[in-house]
Amino acid sequence: MINLNGKSAILYRRVSTTDQKQFGNSLNAQQSSLRDFCSKHLISIVKEFQEDYSAKNFNRPEWKKLNEFANKNKKNIDYLLVVDWDRFSRNVYDALGVINDFKNIGIEVNCIGKWINYKDPAQTMMQLMYLGMPEVDNKIRSQKVQMGMRQGLKEGRWNVKQPIGYVPAKDELGKTLMKKDPIKAPLIEQLFSTYARGLYSQNEILKMAKFKHLKLSKSNLSRMLKNIIYTGMIKVPANAEEPEQIVNGLHKPIVSKEIFNKVQRLLISRTKNNSKHNKMRDDMYLRGHLKCAKCGGNLTGSASTSKTGAKHYYYHCNRAKGCKESFRVKDAHNELIEVFKAMKPPVEVCDLFELILDDHYKTSKQSQYNDIKRVKSEIERLVVKKDISLDKLLGKVISDEVYSKYNLGIDKELTEKRNELLNLNDYQKDLSDYINFGLKLMQNLETFFEQSDVHIKNKLLSSIFDEKIEFDGEKYRTPKFKEGFGFIYQKINELQGLKKEKGDNFSDISHLVLKAGIEPARLATLDFESNVSTNSTT
Repeated sequence: MINLNGKSAILYRRVSTTDQKQFGNSLNAQQSSLRDFCSKHLISIVKEFQEDYSAKNFNRPEWKKLNEFANKNKKNIDYLLVVDWDRFSRNVYDALGVINDFKNIGIEVNCIGKWINYKDPAQTMMQLMYLGMPEVDNKIRSQKVQMGMRQGLKEGRWNVKQPIGYVPAKDELGKTLMKKDPIKAPLIEQLFSTYARGLYSQNEILKMAKFKHLKLSKSNLSRMLKNIIYTGMIKVPANAEEPEQIVNGLHKPIVSKEIFNKVQRLLISRTKNNSKHNKMRDDMYLRGHLKCAKCGGNLTGSASTSKTGAKHYYYHCNRAKGCKESFRVKDAHNELIEVFKAMKPPVEVCDLFELILDDHYKTSKQSQYNDIKRVKSEIERLVVKKDISLDKLLGKVISDEVYSKYNLGIDKELTEKRNELLNLNDYQKDLSDYINFGLKLMQNLETFFEQSDVHIKNKLLSSIFDEKIEFDGEKYRTPKFKEGFGFIYQKINELQGLKKEKGDNFSDISHLVLKAGIEPARLATLDFESNVSTNSTT
């Protein structure tokens, strides 16, 4: 050991939580060893620093104070002494940089237990080993933690921060198993159900007072609606060896898979039909839906104030372009209600149409059953292939590398088939709901429209009419309907005409629906896709 008599030093101790548990209240093993060393070698202590902070980098509160003190008092300091190199840093490159920085201001960084003689080049290798071992140890621990967490996810145990709606908890064995938040979980369930109706956009849901307790923002609401964890499933992310997987979780679901799948379909459809919102007003809800009967331009609406101060509302064309088309808002609204009344089909015709659809369901259900049977068979085949590959691996017929590469494709295909099976299982229920709701809506269209707020009116108009409608001040021109609405309206009119003819039986009439097929009605019947909003409805 070189002679240190008459030198001065600052002391640094980094104490971990493990150290605190080990030493209890007398956390003085490090402090004593440092002071004993200084006393033995007649080193004067200028200042002492101690902290409980990670050594992954030097972005530590107490270290910043030490660094500032050393730079201000560098003329009075010869050494920076630590108890052990792993107490100093667990990052080789950062540590060598700091040691060099202190060297540049005349301060030598050294360890009382593993002293380095910087004048001996051979000891450079020893210092690299002292600094490198803690970093390697950290990486090994980190790898083990990551592997353990991934294994936990694959077993269905969510082991990271709980999403909104769940709180930390443990099972009967003391293992981590989150449980439902008694306050927020019912709100999450209600939120999914509300959005699944298709009547409200995400922005509208954010403004609803009943969901304020969830403290939602645009970004976390969007993430929440896509998070499969609320169905009781867990998504295990892909890594270098395995593809992304979806497994059954051990936690209780908040949302049913049927509702979740409806929400996903809505999110996809609204993303594809994303367009700019118009400013909507209750007193002029036809803005954005009217086309000028004279010049073909888009109509807007505004209020005109009379000499008495009363306001009169008008829809009008763009006067800057020279078109003077204008009519009262009240006339346009009243005539639209008359149009809806004229479209109302008789109850008995709707009942007949529903019977025809029931007959069609018998055929489509058989087809759906065959599809489900086919997908289940494919899943079983893939599981067998996976088991066979595992047997070959255990029998050393194939290598680990070949096994991993082969199973990567199988796992990916299994995930796709399982998702397909989920969609097939809830398809028929959705189909029936679409048609029943569509028929009831057509029977009560004018009443439902009048009682709705401006947002629902806007979605109804955009879902019924394929183009902007034209009003000449007295009557509306024959509109062009959306494919789904037009399909049902046309077929009901045909049924109404045939019903009056004698001798028609059920099988003679039913071909009207079956020939066209039910898919168009299912896809677009009440898909409130608006050309002035991103909203749609089931």
